[in-house]
This record gives sequence, structure tokens and C-alpha cells, in this order.
Amino acid sequence: MTKSEILNPKTMESDLNLAEFLTPLASAPESDTASVPPEAQFPSVFYVHDRITNSVQQVHLALARLNAVSPEGPVIFRQEGRLVRVVRTEDGMYAVVPLDRNRLRLAVSEAGVWKRFLKDEVTEPDNALLDAAVAAPIERYWKVPVLAGLYSGALLRSDGTVASAAGYDAATGFFLTRDVPFPPVPVHPSAADVAFVREMFADIFGEFLFASEADRANAVAALLMAVLRPMFAGPVPIWAIDKNTPRAGGTLLSLVVGALAYGEVPLVHAASRRRDEMEKVVRMTVRERLRFVVLDNVAPGTDWTPEVLLSATSGSGRVVSRNMGTYASFVSRVPAFFVVNGVHLDIRADVTGRMFLVRLSAPKAWQEMRFRRTKTELLDLAVAMHPQAVWGAAVLLRFWQDAGEPVFRLSSGNLSEFPEWLRVTGGVLAHAGWTQVLANQGEVQTEENAADAEGAELVAALHAVFGEERFSAKMLLKVLLAEGERRRRGEGVEGLLNYADEGMIRSAVAGTLSSVKVGMWLKGFVGTRFSGAVWYVEKETERKGNQRMYVLVPVERQSSL
Repeated sequence: MTKSEILNPKTMESDLNLAEFLTPLASAPESDTASVPPEAQFPSVFYVHDRITNSVQQVHLALARLNAVSPEGPVIFRQEGRLVRVVRTEDGMYAVVPLDRNRLRLAVSEAGVWKRFLKDEVTEPDNALLDAAVAAPIERYWKVPVLAGLYSGALLRSDGTVASAAGYDAATGFFLTRDVPFPPVPVHPSAADVAFVREMFADIFGEFLFASEADRANAVAALLMAVLRPMFAGPVPIWAIDKNTPRAGGTLLSLVVGALAYGEVPLVHAASRRRDEMEKVVRMTVRERLRFVVLDNVAPGTDWTPEVLLSATSGSGRVVSRNMGTYASFVSRVPAFFVVNGVHLDIRADVTGRMFLVRLSAPKAWQEMRFRRTKTELLDLAVAMHPQAVWGAAVLLRFWQDAGEPVFRLSSGNLSEFPEWLRVTGGVLAHAGWTQVLANQGEVQTEENAADAEGAELVAALHAVFGEERFSAKMLLKVLLAEGERRRRGEGVEGLLNYADEGMIRSAVAGTLSSVKVGMWLKGFVGTRFSGAVWYVEKETERKGNQRMYVLVPVERQSSL
């Protein structure tokens, strides 16, 4: 198979022939105890002692034995101060469940036979022992490994090696939920290897209409970040995707990156206009220990950074939350990689130091999009290319490490809260030839923190129609319906509809557009001060009859601090 065939497979099916590209991993070096049968390392008979501390020690040995004899490797772990077990659910997925009294009884019974100390009769741990074992300090179970979490794909370690076999990976603490066929990573990658990786990433990212080379390089940084995420104990910056129009591919870009990094298409979480609802979404993702969180389709003007998101992406990244309806709290110890996408993202000044930006600049919604593959084809390809993507990240990481880890410095801007992330991500990509990575950081932090030029064009178009007179959604509807009628007759496509989504355009042309739909569309621009705009849309408190009224208000410029 040639490299071009790898980059452009003839089908998007799962039968993508990886055999020639993905050869088996070399056998891992055997540990000192590999030759000792597991049953010889730990006893198979356990005793209930008169002293509860001695009995708890027997529980410890029983759990260690269960891990040793398990055909799929360790299944009992320590996590966040408690004992847990990795189990298969009815739908074939994996889950982490705490060992309460009943689950602990089942686990220790699987490990061997229980007897009363100095007596022959077979027994089992009583409830008092099980309760004591659950309440014992977690340090008592030092033979039980620590679980960092579940991982769905091939896992890149910090030394450039890759874990790809299902089961527990002692080097990282993650439990891999499936086997991934994987190629050997070159010990010392060559410039040709790096060129191949660049070509491979260029093919799949070439589907998207990036506003600049910096945006393209930042998209590769997002993929590298997703693959390298387990290497960073603390938080990492937010990846923001700003679109100039709906259907520009922001959601698709985030899904493709997630599928490339983890081998499965990630879930998306619908963003809310309400700050309190956004906070609930973020807290839920923290509680569920998700690693790749997509906050999807943020509406123009929405404040998408509740305090909990800022807390999760700064300092230690740990967030204390309370379970809804209870007084019990939980602490997030596994920071996520947050992805936010939307049209004309309103980026506040205090957020610019905690994010990196990718801008997509697509044609207007009514024009033909230029994707070479369908959404389904592109996502299927990304899932199939998961091993190659992780292999490519490993090649880039080792290539940078072989060069002595050259220092990376931002050309402008500031990301000082994430020094290790900046050192590794920027250093790896800059050394591999993505010289524009994070080059737009200074622009993001110095420009007015609002939306881009198209929003200013929309406000100017509204002002050309209404001036500074009050108007309602019903009045705007008449303008849009008139534009739709002109389009239907083929008399031109200029006007306010250029800034609407495709559904609104079709409805306007058909004459079925409603004032409710127009009001919802207009609401997305209320209060947003677009960069370069002379006016902004304001909603008045008083109504005219039953109609909500809007007005264009001049923007007051701040000339000094």
C-alpha cells in the first residue's frame, strides 16, 4: 500500500486495510514476576480473624489475588480515595463502579475460599468486616493499583511509546477498553516520517475552510492536544472554534478531531443562552469525568464562560461541585479538554489567556459548500484513521525529543497559565514545520473582544433599513419576505438574508417565514458589540402592544483606560 492510498482510501468502511501500515507491536518486556504463576503470588484461602484489622488485611490480599488471576488483567483499583471495579455493562461498554459492601462481598468471594481463623468450617466475610473494609483508609490497599480512568483508543505515553492492548496500562494508570492494531513507532523518526505525518494531516484538515494558516496550524494543535491530554495533570486551554456563518463546519471539525484522537465520535453538549444552564452542563461533564467536552453551537452574544468553566481551566483544574438534590459533593480530579464552537463567538478579555482560537471562514449559508466528503464519510474516515493519527502524534513527539526539545515561544500574546502545555504542544509542532501555530494569539488578545466583520456588516445593513428608529421582529419580517420574493424571481441575493441560516432563507423565498423565527434570530445579536461596528442591537424594556421592540444604539468608544 502506498502512502497516497493510506491518505485516500477507496472506501470509508471499517475494512480499511491497515495490515500493511499497522504491524503488530513488539512484545512488552516481561516483568520480574511474569514467570511466577499468579496463584503462587497470593493465597487462595483467606481468614476472618478476631481482630478486624487483620481481617481487613485479608480482604486486601483477596483483592490483589483477584487482580492477579483475572484473565483480562487487574479489574479492582483505587480511585479518588475509594475502591472501584471496572465492569462490562449490558451494552458491551465499560464502566467504573465503587465497591460497596455487596460488590466487595462478590469480589472477595471470587478470589478464593474464606474460613474462620483456626477453624475448619468454610465461611464468608460478615457485614461488620465488609463495612470496615469499605471504610478503611485507602492506603491499606497498597497492592491494588491506582486507576486514572477509562480510555477508548490507543494511548500515547510521555516517552513516545504507545499502549494499544485492552486492559490496564500500569505506566499511565489508564484502563484501555479495546485493542487497537498499531504500528511500531520509529525510535528515531526521520524528516521523511515527519513529512508523511504532515501530508496525512493536511489531507483530512484540507476539508475545512480555515481563515488563515495560523487557524489551520491551531487545528493540528487541537488534535495533538487531544492525543497528549493524559500527559498533563493540570488544565489545558479551551479550544474555541469561531465560525462566520452557520454550517461552516465547526461542529464537524471538533468531531473529526475527537474521532482521530480517541477512535470514536465524541458526544456533543448543546450550549445554552442562559449562563446558569451552561454552568449545569459544564458541571455534569466534570462529574462524568469526560475528557473531550464539546460545547456546541454557542449563539452570537452568549456568555459561554461560566465561572465553573474558568475554574476547570485554570489553577489545578479541580472543581468542587454538589450533586443535584443532595448535600454530597464531588471533586473533579481529571481535567477535561473543553471545545467551544459557535457563530461570532463573543470572546471576553479575561478569557483570551485561557484559550486558543481556530476561525472558519466559509461562504454564506445560501452558497454551495466545498466539502469533498460528506459528513458521514469524513467521520468514518477519522475513526478508521485513529491509529495513524496517534502514530503521527508519536512520531512528532519523538522527533522533537530527539532534537533536545527545542524551546517554543509565542510570537505574540500570552498563555502563561499553561507553561507545560505551551512548551510541548508549541515545541512539537513548530519543530515539525507548523511555524504559524498559535500565531494569532496576540491578535485575539489585542482586538476588541466581540465578533468579526460580518457581524458589523449585518448591523450596518440593519441601520441602512431602520436607521435609529425602533423596529420589531414583525417589521423585520416584512423586509426579509420582500428579499425572499426578489430571490424567488431571480432579481438578486443582496440584503439581510445573506446573514441568515439556510432554513430562514428557504422560508423567506417560500413566503412561510414567521415573526417568531425572525425574533429568535434577532435575539442572537442583542447586546453584541461587533468589532468595527458603529452600532449594536439593543432590546427595549417597553413593548409596543404585544410586540418586543429593538433599536440600534451607537457604540461608545473607550479612548483611554
